[in-house]
Amino acid sequence: MAIRLSGLVSGMDTEAIVKELMSAQSLKKQKVEKAKTKLEWKQTAWSDLNKKLVKLYNEQVSKMQLSSAYKTKKATISDPTKANVKASTSAVNGSYKMEINNIATTQYLTGGKLSAKSASEKLTKLDPSILNKEIEITSGGKKTKLTITQDTKISDFVSALRGAGLNASYDATQQRLFISSKKSGVANGFSITSSALSETELNGRESVKAAVGYDKMTSANKAIVDSAIETLRGVAEGSDEYEKAWSNLAKASFDTTVSNAKSAATSYVKAELYSENYAKFYSEALKSESDADAATKKAASDTEAFVNQEIASNDKVKVRIDAATFSGKTADDILALDSLGREKYFGTDVDAIAGFAGTKDLTEDSVKADIKDVVAAYANIQDRNDTLSTSALTSLGLTDIQMDANGVAKVVGSAPSDFAMIEASDSEIILNGAKLTSSESTVSANGLSIELTGVTQPGESINFSVTNDVDAVYNSIKTALKEYNTLLEEMNKLYNAESSKGYEPLTSDEKEAMTDSDVELWEKKIKDSLLRNDSTLGDIMQSMRSAMMSTVQYDGKTYALSSFGIMTSSNFTEGGLLHIYGDTDDATYAGREDKLKKALEEDPDAVIATLSDVFTNLRKTMADKMSMKANVSSALTFYNDIQMKNDMTEYKSEIEDWEDRLAEMEDAYYKKFTAMETAMSKLQSQQSSLSSLFGN
Repeated sequence: MAIRLSGLVSGMDTEAIVKELMSAQSLKKQKVEKAKTKLEWKQTAWSDLNKKLVKLYNEQVSKMQLSSAYKTKKATISDPTKANVKASTSAVNGSYKMEINNIATTQYLTGGKLSAKSASEKLTKLDPSILNKEIEITSGGKKTKLTITQDTKISDFVSALRGAGLNASYDATQQRLFISSKKSGVANGFSITSSALSETELNGRESVKAAVGYDKMTSANKAIVDSAIETLRGVAEGSDEYEKAWSNLAKASFDTTVSNAKSAATSYVKAELYSENYAKFYSEALKSESDADAATKKAASDTEAFVNQEIASNDKVKVRIDAATFSGKTADDILALDSLGREKYFGTDVDAIAGFAGTKDLTEDSVKADIKDVVAAYANIQDRNDTLSTSALTSLGLTDIQMDANGVAKVVGSAPSDFAMIEASDSEIILNGAKLTSSESTVSANGLSIELTGVTQPGESINFSVTNDVDAVYNSIKTALKEYNTLLEEMNKLYNAESSKGYEPLTSDEKEAMTDSDVELWEKKIKDSLLRNDSTLGDIMQSMRSAMMSTVQYDGKTYALSSFGIMTSSNFTEGGLLHIYGDTDDATYAGREDKLKKALEEDPDAVIATLSDVFTNLRKTMADKMSMKANVSSALTFYNDIQMKNDMTEYKSEIEDWEDRLAEMEDAYYKKFTAMETAMSKLQSQQSSLSSLFGN
């Protein structure tokens, strides 16, 4: 920026003069800015109109091109308190007679009251005799088993029920279990039975758990083993279920073996490092400590810090641990280590030490080989269960529930006095003499959807009829035409808007000189005329009107919308709006004959053929108008949105260029005025010097 001298010598208002000069130069930039503003407004106007066109296309035109839109059926029933009937387009017109024998129910159990205050209560606390009992839940053909251990809680039982696909919860306030199937109908019923595990079964389970290292497992692996054991009980060896359970069991066992071996190997190497370095640290400690006990403590502390550091950072030590995991050590090797190191890292339990001894060839196959015979023996146990004289479920406020020959759940044995059950049942109706059933409260048949809300008494029947729903179809056509007219009317208004010649977007200075309401009116005048005589808009309107005026050939005759009293007004200023002659909501043509309703009643096929084809033509026309055009418009867009974006980018670039040029011009003006001020200053100085010479 040039140095600016603002009339210090000349007395001229340089700032004002430059501002006036720049104002004239800025007119070209303002012209571009106004063009950019008008384009922004035009983008908004087209975007709003485009949304309405796409909405009409998606919601009305695409629907009304389908013949199914004109085949709505209705059902009229004699007793709506007992049922609600809906007829689809495929339903057969006619009269129907129906008896309602039953409405589908969901199986629902409410357990007796327990003493447990929360779901975390252990089952053996409620009843010690439930230990080692087994609960089997059958739902949807799937069996889920839960064996009661010392740690099994009410929440575990609830989880097992949910895992079986049931709704289940324990209400601590009511102190009751609530259990139900998720869907109604006999097929969705469930059974819950209890039994005792035989000694053979219990011993088999313990053998498998011991073989796989259950006691040293994580809780996650224990859960895997428990699930696998339950599966292995009832499936054939070699089956998919068996192989999957066996694989999960072996993997859990291998993971546990590796983890335990790694831990033991780490301890061994720690003890070895401790033994190797303790003497060195103790010797150093004695040199600086007179107290032998203090020296021992310091040596132990230094050694432990050293060992931990080696384990954490020394790669060679880590390799030794890996090697120890798979090479094996004897108990004597470990016991021979320095006693302080051995006890520090292994403890004094010789059995625990020996448990690590001899670990070698540790692979997944070797672990599988070690447990295979035990698992196979368990899987082949034939002595499965001992039948209980009293249900183990009684202590949970329940009782055994078994399926009868018809697949319906029934209470077995003696249930608690406050226990309650609703059996699952199917809906059953007699429709025109035929028995129909459903697992839901709605029975569907031959295009009918019958929602049952009550049962009929013996000898009582309900009648209903299915007919074409003329009013629904008529209103659907009326709605589609109303939406079409509303949009066409808006487009006519935009296209035929008054000219805004002489009106341009206002600059900031111009807005300041006007009131807010005047500014709003000024801008509205421009915005209302943005699409005046727009060629794209005119083409869309003309194409849509032409499509709606198209003719259709059906059954050897030519039809159009006008054949059914759907016509334009004699008032040409409406611009092609369509009226249904005889429509009671049309103030102008309500008194005419309603040809559309009459045709829907007497010749619906002709109406369907004509209107569906006309709307198909309209859909094709609109689809063509909003098809993507390279470098001009996007998909689902009726106007040249891409071209407008490109034009907007050019305007922005041109404005930036003008800003740079104007800045340069302003600097040039100031340089000239500064030069003038400098020259005048020198002239004044020379005049002063001459005056002093002449004694003035």
